[in-house]
Amino acid sequence: MIFYALPGSSYSAKVRIVLVAKNVAFEEREPPGGYRSESYRNIVPMGTLPAIVDDGLVLSESEAINEYLEERFPSPAMLPRDPQQRAMTRFLSRFHDLYLEPPVRALFGQVAPAGRDVALVAARLAEIRKRVAQLAELSGPRPFLAAETLTLADCGPAVTLPLAQMLLEALDQRLDLPPAIAAWQRAVQAHAAVAQVLAPWRAATENWLNARRAS
Repeated sequence: MIFYALPGSSYSAKVRIVLVAKNVAFEEREPPGGYRSESYRNIVPMGTLPAIVDDGLVLSESEAINEYLEERFPSPAMLPRDPQQRAMTRFLSRFHDLYLEPPVRALFGQVAPAGRDVALVAARLAEIRKRVAQLAELSGPRPFLAAETLTLADCGPAVTLPLAQMLLEALDQRLDLPPAIAAWQRAVQAHAAVAQVLAPWRAATENWLNARRAS
């Protein structure tokens, strides 16, 4: 399996957690010619990251990839057997992609001091706090978001929440997590696969933030 990704890409890290947790053998490559380049789109038509090529299948979009990996490599299971927990896992994964991650991503352009929009930062911070509070209400950390073990629902927030914290720190702001989500974050970051993925991702993200702050 070929895994197209970048070290600092949060959605790449989301998929990388599943690959590592399931002990999938893969070769990681950066997109030839760069993100959305013609060379890369000749391989992955959408030109987006992450993407996989597996036995003739070309697949992009992190959630589609993770669901495929769950079916292709069913052990350890990252979708619970219980139908209600299974549905909630899928719901929380989509909640992350549609509601939690976008206001965090909206802060990317605010890291450089020149041209920073203070009102925009305040608005996005308020939205992030709202979404994190909703995550606490919607999930039942036990200790993971949807079940007693790591599921697909944990993989996006495991990256996005530390990203939000790092971005906001660079913006002289702070994100305090509700107690249940703080406890979940400690549990998920102690998971071997998550810890293995987050360490290099965090280093790449720090490098990106430092470069943006200096610009």
